[in-house]
Amino acid sequence: MENLQQMTDEQIIGRVRGGETRVFGELVQRYQDPVFGMALRLLGGRGDAEDVAQEVFLRVYRGLDSFKGEAKFSTWLYRITYNLCADWLRRNSRADRRAAMIEEAVEVADGRVNLEEGILESETRDKVRRALNGLDERYRNVVVLLYYQKMSYEQIAAVLELPMKTVETRLYRARKLLRESLESGAGGGVG
Repeated sequence: MENLQQMTDEQIIGRVRGGETRVFGELVQRYQDPVFGMALRLLGGRGDAEDVAQEVFLRVYRGLDSFKGEAKFSTWLYRITYNLCADWLRRNSRADRRAAMIEEAVEVADGRVNLEEGILESETRDKVRRALNGLDERYRNVVVLLYYQKMSYEQIAAVLELPMKTVETRLYRARKLLRESLESGAGGGVG
């Protein structure tokens, strides 16, 4: 039996395009946790994240022939994930969902994320949640992708379809707003 785990994404895609649809499961195995994690952080609810993650893999499978390989497969996959999450949020925008999204994102990270020198110590988690919740969506998105999804600036630019300079500017501004909010003790209302 062959070892699909040692194949590159591109090799697997080639085989799926060649009619070996069963090997698509290897791509799902590789990316199901990161896709679900991203959806969970952006949407806030497990059920919603599971639904979106399923839809992501359906779209990827159906659209595999349109993948041109100009970007990494993972970047293309995360762009689809981001777009489906953004669509879901537009359809279901409620303030309580946004608050739940930030709360669950911080809990999922459970202190593994270092926004700036230990900012997520237990006594500051509530302040950070409020500060993140208070960020405008354009700033919150880059923070989630960088610190929670561990994406590079280049990947964030590709996923959000933004120039690199815009990503850098938004991250700079987001950090500044978070710092100001946390220093003021308000922990909210930034943006």
